[in-house]
Amino acid sequence: MHKKFVRVLGGACAVTLAAAGTWVATSAGAEASTPRPLFALPFPCGESWQLSTYSGHDDYDIDFTFDGPGGSLGRPILASAPGRVVFAGWGNGGGWHVRVDHGGGWETMYLHMVESPLVAKGQVVTAGQQLGKVGSTGNSSGPHLHYEQLLDGTKTEAWFDGVASGITSDGSVATGPLHVAGPISPDQHLTSGNCGKGGHPVRELRADKSWQAQPVGAAAPVTGTALAAIGSGADTVLYTVADGKVYESTRSAGWLPAYTGLTGFAGTALAALDLGGVRHVYVVADGAVYEARSDDGWRPVPTGVFGVSPTALSAVAVDGDPVLYTVVNGSVHQATGGATGWTDTDLRIPATAVAALRTGATTLLYSTDHGNVYMAGSDTGWVNRYTGISGAADALAAVDLGGFQHVYTVIGGRVHVAGEHGSMLPVDTGAPATTVTATTVAGRAVVFAG
Repeated sequence: MHKKFVRVLGGACAVTLAAAGTWVATSAGAEASTPRPLFALPFPCGESWQLSTYSGHDDYDIDFTFDGPGGSLGRPILASAPGRVVFAGWGNGGGWHVRVDHGGGWETMYLHMVESPLVAKGQVVTAGQQLGKVGSTGNSSGPHLHYEQLLDGTKTEAWFDGVASGITSDGSVATGPLHVAGPISPDQHLTSGNCGKGGHPVRELRADKSWQAQPVGAAAPVTGTALAAIGSGADTVLYTVADGKVYESTRSAGWLPAYTGLTGFAGTALAALDLGGVRHVYVVADGAVYEARSDDGWRPVPTGVFGVSPTALSAVAVDGDPVLYTVVNGSVHQATGGATGWTDTDLRIPATAVAALRTGATTLLYSTDHGNVYMAGSDTGWVNRYTGISGAADALAAVDLGGFQHVYTVIGGRVHVAGEHGSMLPVDTGAPATTVTATTVAGRAVVFAG
């Protein structure tokens, strides 16, 4: 049984913080009227923590205690998502604590730190940045982190890496100001995917399972700030960028990330191809595209394609040669590789993101411009046509399934798919993400989001 940590004063009364950090809950749980940030567990990558509540705790409040040896005291507390610190200091009930505004009405609270926070009011923090250390200050009977997620000032069930925490009710009608019917929520045990520059854990989306998002990696979560997937025979190969380094994972090897030796790359531009059994990876560094091959020790070789965006890159194979699509000064460029080097052509298509696919002898190019998704084909002289998809972020992927094109975008912080059943109306998969990639293996679409 977990230890109960008391932070509530006066039985049914909610904790009162110092005036500078006062927060007053409303009487009902919040509903997500704006996209929920992809919150991560507020602890270092790979650490396992217990999530608990108890009778007399307010609903949705979480007490975190460390599952590993050494206890919770003094362990780092990290920001669950990027944001701005709106309070960092002392509150009578919460002790040393921090509140972070993540935009769109979303906030997180971190209470009972062992000492003064490591951040200050007004400071902008990144996901994974340390805010303080676990303690037992204020109304607390032992070291733990009291944690809350709020929308428009109202507490709501916390989600981590796109999955609900399961901590909802404290089982008590008397405890206020919130009340969620039900017994006391059982303890949960989660492993942190808060990997800083490594990005959020990658999840695989399955259309045949109602787009249920499955974590990639069993022993440890595969994480990335950029993704690229290819089919290689019957295997699925996933490339990710974490801390500027490129890793290769395969389904057949249980998704264990293998470092390719490629490093120093930023942004979300990443593409890959399998050409005759040789894997090619394309990355962007300082505006230049580099090619690395599995048969050449992953040695990065400049393609001679310069001035490209670090957030837009796609690749297809045409007659055994690689063809890249990049964005240069807001316009899509086509770069074709071969024995004589690379040729670069401006297609004069305005874009901020690109995704290319081959269907028969035709290349179809999807692009975003001011949130709208367009399609152009090599068989029509690259005439650009609006698909009807709007509100898209700069994240695109596309595959061809038996002559039907499926397009994957990120709209409102969640992956949407268009093209199923021949309709280009985007369908919300419900999977939160900032980047998406897709490939085909054995005639099936394989989609990853991070």
